[in-house]
Amino acid sequence: MQVKERKNTLYLLFYGMITLFPNLWVGSVGIMEARNFVTAREMVQDGNWIITTMNGKFRFEKPPLPTWLTALFMKLFHTTTSEFILRLPIAICTLGLIFMIYFLVKSATENSELAFISGLVATTTFMVIKLGNNNSWDMLPYIFMFGCVTYIFTGLKSLKIKDFIISGVFMGASLLSKGPVPVYGMMLPFFIAYSMTYGFSNIKQNWKKIFFSILIGVTLAALWPIAMLLTHKDLFLSVMNKEADTWSNRHVKSIFYYFDYFIYIGVWMIFALASFFKRWSEKRSPDGKFFSMLFLWNLITFVLISLIKMKKKRYGVPLYILTPMMASHLIFYFMKRDWKELIKKEKILIKTHTTLMLIISISILAIFYIKGYREKTIGSAYLLFIITVFLFFSYEFIKGLTERRNIKQILFMTGFLMITINISVTWFIEKYVRTEYRDEYKFLSTVKDLNISPGPIYTFNDYQIENIWKVGQKIKLIGNFQELPDTFFLLDSREGPIVKDTLSPKFTIKSKNTYYKYEDDDKIIFLYKVAENQKN
Repeated sequence: MQVKERKNTLYLLFYGMITLFPNLWVGSVGIMEARNFVTAREMVQDGNWIITTMNGKFRFEKPPLPTWLTALFMKLFHTTTSEFILRLPIAICTLGLIFMIYFLVKSATENSELAFISGLVATTTFMVIKLGNNNSWDMLPYIFMFGCVTYIFTGLKSLKIKDFIISGVFMGASLLSKGPVPVYGMMLPFFIAYSMTYGFSNIKQNWKKIFFSILIGVTLAALWPIAMLLTHKDLFLSVMNKEADTWSNRHVKSIFYYFDYFIYIGVWMIFALASFFKRWSEKRSPDGKFFSMLFLWNLITFVLISLIKMKKKRYGVPLYILTPMMASHLIFYFMKRDWKELIKKEKILIKTHTTLMLIISISILAIFYIKGYREKTIGSAYLLFIITVFLFFSYEFIKGLTERRNIKQILFMTGFLMITINISVTWFIEKYVRTEYRDEYKFLSTVKDLNISPGPIYTFNDYQIENIWKVGQKIKLIGNFQELPDTFFLLDSREGPIVKDTLSPKFTIKSKNTYYKYEDDDKIIFLYKVAENQKN
């Protein structure tokens, strides 16, 4: 590895760390993360590593690898409550994705500079950062499948069996994270795109190695479901049938649902959109053949995931990985050009991009002044810091519009803008813009963080998995009053008099604590301490 390449990989490591790690504490835990965290907690506390459980009940809906990784970090750091620690596995794996992108591009093009730009663009892509901070089942399977595809690609080039073995291990990890979904959403489109670009003959000649790789992956992934079939066959099969129905009956969206996905690329959206003009972009790519494969891979992926009835923005993960790689070819082209070398259409593209960056910079100043300083959620010192930094960015982009900054500076400034936003702005938007600031009550999650309830918790109706995570222990559904302990805690969203009427006469409410149920909602919930009446 040359000195410049070594420096570039160190830069990628640094940029990746400052985009992926600072905000792991910020986001509230949603339903999918809560399911993962609760299941991991019960692995650590109850030893349910193989036969997984959630709130004491069997949990077979998702393969366990992401939860195993989360539970491992719980064990390593001796915590079952720190959301920062529990999100480290996905952040580390996303950082690994950045280096796999670098490795794939370098292997395909033998252009380390293009590989660095591709990694940098991916590092500063909005949805890569967002999903890389959320430890659910969305990002991890596609990271592993991208690793699988990367080593298949390099294996087809090097013909080394080692690459196909590594590919098989990655495939097994992907299947153990979300089943066959990434095979459909990333691997199948890759083989089609590769065959259409590089020809089918190479795949045909190496079919035994590819089959061996797939066999490794399927064998590794089959171990857990086989164990479940041997121990809880009927329940496991019924859950699998329910999951299959879910993909066709829930969250059904239009076939056009993902047409706006390029917006979620973030600061690189203009180049992402422009890269879909294939002939125009291919001429400007330093490796037209590889760009053509990326284009087809991305397009086929887009079509295939659009055909699935069940759609969510976070299910577009393969697009958020592949599109920045396409956009990087155009970005690399413009970095090598001076304003005088550009034709009119190229100037319009760069100035449109620069104008958008200027608007973003100015908008951030306005947001911090209105939602921060005026509402007294930030002090004057932090406002001064924000004004200084984003006025600098605004000044630089204005100079770019007047062609007094070279294009390479503008594009690197774009990446730095996204990194700065991530470090200094994201936490504020999550805490004070998307969520109204409220301090009348504490959040329910403080029950977990401060270990407020030393006894068992029951409920009549507030059985949501987010609540189970926030209180730090299992919540039992009240059935027969005779089975209740003498003293317990009751989680309920109803006021005391109504709860008292619902309880058996032999119980009395001793105390009540009030909490905000959600970080982004004014709904409140109560934690009652209930005790049996003393007998005379």
